[in-house]
Amino acid sequence: MGAGALGIAVARHARALGARVTLVDRGLPEPGDGPQQALRLAALQASAARAHALRQAAAFGMAGVEPKISMKAVQERAAALAADQAPATDRNRLAALGIEVVGGATRFVDRNSLMVGDRQIRPRNMVLAVGASPIVPAVPGLEQINYFTPDTILGNSRKLTHLLVVGGGASALGLAQAFARLGSAVTLVPQGTLLAGCDPELVSILARSLAAEGLRILDGARLSEIIPRAQGIGAVANLADGQQAVLDVSHVLLAAGNGADLDALDVAAARLRPSEGQGSHYARGPLGETGNRRVRVVGTAAGLDDWPAALAHGRAVVEALVLGAPVEKPVSQPVLVPTEPALAQIGGPAGLGGPARAGQKLLRTSLVENEQARAMGSAEGLAKVMTAADGKILAAGFVGPGAAEMAAFMTLAMEKNIALDRLARLSLPRPSLLAAVVALGEAAAAARPGPPGNRRLAAARQLLSFWRR
Repeated sequence: MGAGALGIAVARHARALGARVTLVDRGLPEPGDGPQQALRLAALQASAARAHALRQAAAFGMAGVEPKISMKAVQERAAALAADQAPATDRNRLAALGIEVVGGATRFVDRNSLMVGDRQIRPRNMVLAVGASPIVPAVPGLEQINYFTPDTILGNSRKLTHLLVVGGGASALGLAQAFARLGSAVTLVPQGTLLAGCDPELVSILARSLAAEGLRILDGARLSEIIPRAQGIGAVANLADGQQAVLDVSHVLLAAGNGADLDALDVAAARLRPSEGQGSHYARGPLGETGNRRVRVVGTAAGLDDWPAALAHGRAVVEALVLGAPVEKPVSQPVLVPTEPALAQIGGPAGLGGPARAGQKLLRTSLVENEQARAMGSAEGLAKVMTAADGKILAAGFVGPGAAEMAAFMTLAMEKNIALDRLARLSLPRPSLLAAVVALGEAAAAARPGPPGNRRLAAARQLLSFWRR
């Protein structure tokens, strides 16, 4: 159920495993479509990066200029790129793969069946892969203004004088930096801790870099009131130190997270209830299990907003239904903050804060010392890896150029149980951002004692060379 990117990906995976699959199109776009939103944001950020590069050209031996930006042209380019992706979700293409697509208003009839339009369906198993609606904080005055969401702001074609971004997650930061680079004054109120769940040291480096570009971040602040005005919008934020900040803004973007809205499906008829204390999350088990044995949830309804994590989880859920168990044990997916510099992390922040158990080591290297990063003009950057006593990678975090690629590399090493010191043998072109991974591998190799026999052999060779003199 749900013909957005996640629903289609799950349906295609189930069909590839040999299952008979019906995809339910509810007749409306599933909000928060991961790949489409990510592609449009990436296109917007690419334009913003060009504008930033023009302003910073003097640092590279060229004349810096203030770019003339047409938001209409920028957004038209982003929309065109997203439209090029659309044929991959065409109904005829899905039908050719053997997936039956049915459409119409959708609701549960009872625990075992649902209505799609005027057709009743009674499947063996049901997977809810519906979209995600933005969470609207309970702020007085917010209902009196027109505000943007991460979906709607990607269709905005006007320059925004002063944008207030409400939210401190990856999407909020990516959009905030893009619009700041495209000429808007931007203030970000994270509704608590900035990038909660990420390593604080990495977050502080990223925050300094964004602030240097002119992005104002009120870390720890929460929006407490919106004051509509004839011209502009007033906003009051409660700061972390107990004081208040009064802001005069032109537009507001709500990017404080998403929630699964299943009310239209009449989930009560299917005996589905949100997990206690989990808001709109309906999962009661690691593979999307709910209170109804026929129904499983993926994506936001399972507590997963991040697209790669939702996709990996959705495939594991389908494999459990079709094959009896996932093909591979689900692993943690990297958290990526799509800013420049990017921040990427695999594993929990506790694993990067310092040794927690005997034998564990925290290794780090500065990305500023990387040759390629210096050539690119990077001013800050850090890579951190926590290893177990046997050298296996437990957690890793990166902030700086190439952070996403390095995190992907570390994720693969973790999945294949490759010890960090083995990465010291990588052969790379020079210069390369991935040389930071090699540097971490070399540090791990230097810190790891060799087998006792090797140490005795080395000592014997040294003694022999002494007597030969």
